[in-house]
Amino acid sequence: MTPEQQFAAGIIIAVLALGGSVFGAVALLIGTRGKTRADAKTALDARIDARVKTELERVYARLDEFENRDVRRTSAFTRILRAIAAQWTGDTAGPNLDPADIAEIEDTIPPQWIRRGGYLKKETP
Repeated sequence: MTPEQQFAAGIIIAVLALGGSVFGAVALLIGTRGKTRADAKTALDARIDARVKTELERVYARLDEFENRDVRRTSAFTRILRAIAAQWTGDTAGPNLDPADIAEIEDTIPPQWIRRGGYLKKETP
């Protein structure tokens, strides 16, 4: 083999090696790109799941708060109705209701129905 042929063979081998390296790099890029996208999607899904879990916990806590408030109000209504039924004697003064029960449901009844500071019976002349 002449020196020119040896040089040409070296160039061909170098070009093939460079082509193989480029092909390997492209194959590696394509292979890891899908994995990178899958990893990014998995990370995004985990963040979304964490946000949804946090939001659901907040909503459930709020619902529990509303449920507890409604149970207290329903109990207060029940106590008030029982007190009215047990105490009503036909007297215009009406029954003597627990102020704590009235306070519990105060925003649901008209203000003119609420006695502030107790009831004072009017004296008739």
